Amino acid sequence: MNIKDFTEAQKQALLDLTMLAMYADGHLASAEDARVHRLLSGLGYATEYDRDTQYDAAISRVSRQALTVKTAQAHAVKLAEAFTTPVQRLKVHDLLGDLVTSDSRVSLQEGEFLSVVREALRA
Repeated sequence: MNIKDFTEAQKQALLDLTMLAMYADGHLASAEDARVHRLLSGLGYATEYDRDTQYDAAISRVSRQALTVKTAQAHAVKLAEAFTTPVQRLKVHDLLGDLVTSDSRVSLQEGEFLSVVREALRA
């Protein structure tokens, strides 16, 4: 499964999920930020301008949903609904797991976030 084959809505949902995962522990690691930028390239956003535009838009969308742990998790569950096939769900789960482990540690909050998303992707 190539993530470039995701629909625009799925690309947006994946990007929003990565932002929620990245901020789940209240700490932005440079390794996580670098992974998000690589993800943007992988999604087909070829220019730095396009990647920055998508990154900023995702932060804007997610910031309203991430005011509390519960609202962030509820929003993540809703975003997970965009992925309809088992292959898509597995790819999203793997990408999120890769992101949160990129700084060599998984906080309790990140672990809880991944658990919620994992359950939502199984539905």
